[in-house]
Amino acid sequence: MIKYLKSILCIMLLGAVLPSYAYSANDAADLSYRVVTTVTDSSGALKSSFEVGEEIFVKLSLSYTGAGRAPVYGFQGKLQFDSYVLQNTSVKMEKDISMKYSEGAVNYVYLDMTGNGKEDSILRNIGTAVFQAKNSGTFSFSSGSFILTNKDATHRYIEPFEDVQITVGSGIKDTSKSLLYENIVAAKALLASVTIADNPKTIYDPDYWYPTKSAQKLREVIAEAEAVFDNKDALASEISEAIEKLSVGVSDFESSKIVGPKRWAAPVGNTTDGNTAVDLYYSVSASVKGGNGKIAGGFEVQTIRATTSATIRMIPDEGFETEYIIVNGERFIGHDIYTIPEVSRDTVVVVTFAKKPPFTDIAHDDWYYFSVRHVYNKGLFTGTSDTEFSPSGKMSRSMLATVIYRMENKPNVTFANVFSDVQSGYWYSDPIIWAHQSKIVNGYDKDRFAPNDAITREQIAVMLYRYAKSKGVDLQTGHSSLSFKDADEISDFAKESITWAVSKDIMKGNDDLTLNPSGLATRAEVATMLQRFNELE
Repeated sequence: MIKYLKSILCIMLLGAVLPSYAYSANDAADLSYRVVTTVTDSSGALKSSFEVGEEIFVKLSLSYTGAGRAPVYGFQGKLQFDSYVLQNTSVKMEKDISMKYSEGAVNYVYLDMTGNGKEDSILRNIGTAVFQAKNSGTFSFSSGSFILTNKDATHRYIEPFEDVQITVGSGIKDTSKSLLYENIVAAKALLASVTIADNPKTIYDPDYWYPTKSAQKLREVIAEAEAVFDNKDALASEISEAIEKLSVGVSDFESSKIVGPKRWAAPVGNTTDGNTAVDLYYSVSASVKGGNGKIAGGFEVQTIRATTSATIRMIPDEGFETEYIIVNGERFIGHDIYTIPEVSRDTVVVVTFAKKPPFTDIAHDDWYYFSVRHVYNKGLFTGTSDTEFSPSGKMSRSMLATVIYRMENKPNVTFANVFSDVQSGYWYSDPIIWAHQSKIVNGYDKDRFAPNDAITREQIAVMLYRYAKSKGVDLQTGHSSLSFKDADEISDFAKESITWAVSKDIMKGNDDLTLNPSGLATRAEVATMLQRFNELE
């Protein structure tokens, strides 16, 4: 049986600085604090029973009794709830309280408090968590101990608040649907807890891993199960079928586990006692491919004791940076200092350097930085100015036609222009004429191309697919259908192209398992897809 996982909402108030008053040293010790939980509907009426679909507001308050006053400099605690019955949608802050950081949905919320003479209201009203009632059931809001931080940075613990019982709908869980939910949560947790790779290298010497195709199949099964779970009109037979499919999917995934080679065993040497283990050592050599930098002295060739780490330092030329580090054939994003965490074989490292892009509106830690660098250094993209790339700017149809034209090294154009809205002499004129003649682009009709229209994700897939076809690239996918929730929104003319682009990892879906085929692509997104296209094996 797959264990049920509870969701936890953590509301944490840090660095709360309140106005200074003349407090005695014993004030904090004289006070008795407690946390109060109030549950209401959207109108503010106190309630304990709700209908499915109704909003539920849970307000946390901090009250105190006793003599004296003491400022509270920090507060943290957890509000626990049944995530099968409820879905947390937001956390609303009281006046003078603002969200500072959020991880995931609202699992970890850090709040700042400011004083300005309002410490009493702040203590009474910390914040309100808002929930949507999803399914029938009965449970209790509960908490662990809460922690207060005093002015001198010492802590005091507050007892958990009394459990507050809530009933949604009939108050009785649908056993089958609840089991389906538990299995979905557990399947997601399984995917998040294991190594997924196609060809892990022995530099990491993993004990086991799972192929990416197996992981993708399980994600598709999970998506189908979630669709059934979210369907309030799902039949009992559909729920049972989804549970069975998910069970089979998890079983298939687990059976695809690949066990890695056993870790090396140190041999026994013929020493005086006849039983002394001998250390193993491996060679780690590093070299540069393509110039524009070097390996720092002393790091070119190293002898490393087995299962210990090896560090390599790179020195790029002025205006360049480490591009990739290739370790025994496996490529990693480059940094000027790179550590192989555990060496278990003779290791060959090859380093490449790349020219830094000149744009001030992109940073090295942006998810698209390396793709922008790739397309810029390949001459496929220019900036919107000498110093700006405009990563969030929209990509037009003429821009992508021009990029593909550059990928083909700007061939001479001798064909006639058939589009009335593509005037001669523009920067995009030759690229569009060439792309049309090469059967890479079509117009909206026989004489209209709309060069300035923003390009959609499915149009990008179609143009890249046609370009790949013109280059003789193998277009076999092994996929007959797509499992994205919005797959039925893909236009008929783009289905084959998108299936290919997804199968080659050129185009990827969103975290919510949608593809957004009609969505507009930014320059950063297109740069990323072009890098993946260029690196097709």
